Amino acid sequence: MDIQAVSAQLRQIDTNVDGHVRWIVSSAAACPPGGNRSWDQVLTHYGASPDDALTRLEQAQQAGQSRGATLKEVRRALDAMLASAKAEVDRVVPPVNWGGAVVAGTSDPSFEHYVATLRAKLASVADEALARYTADVCPPKAAVAASVNSVFANAQATAKLTPWANLKIDATKVFECHACGAPQEVALDFVCRYCKSPMVKK
Repeated sequence: MDIQAVSAQLRQIDTNVDGHVRWIVSSAAACPPGGNRSWDQVLTHYGASPDDALTRLEQAQQAGQSRGATLKEVRRALDAMLASAKAEVDRVVPPVNWGGAVVAGTSDPSFEHYVATLRAKLASVADEALARYTADVCPPKAAVAASVNSVFANAQATAKLTPWANLKIDATKVFECHACGAPQEVALDFVCRYCKSPMVKK
């Protein structure tokens, strides 16, 4: 086995996995709650099946998502991508079961360590990526409540800034008919009850 050539292939796989994880998570986060057609294309790319629209909306609502594809579908895409990556690693470095441990079957300890580290990463990266994604698209309920409270607090604080908020109406003023001088008897009735003229001049 040419360890240098194999190491280069493994580094490329490692780099590709990082890029695929970023693409999956960023594509999912850019969706409205539950996903959309762009997200469907991501799932199709990895051979992962999408849920129906109603299931997606229910899952997004249950998770309290403010945006993004459902957590289950993101995990499904990550798992599908990582299954391909693991298969590629196993093709490049066939696993050898030695004393209950999976090794690369070489006598180079640093290479063995690198392969073991890469395999461990492929086993854990989905959990880590999904945890970051969940924190991004599912804001804590306290934060949501605080943001709503701040909206109402702001409305109360600025309510008196409107031009009509501090308007005082003097109830002692009486509208008088310009034709005969009779007082207005019924509020909002602008026809004089005595002379039948309009209360105000046009």
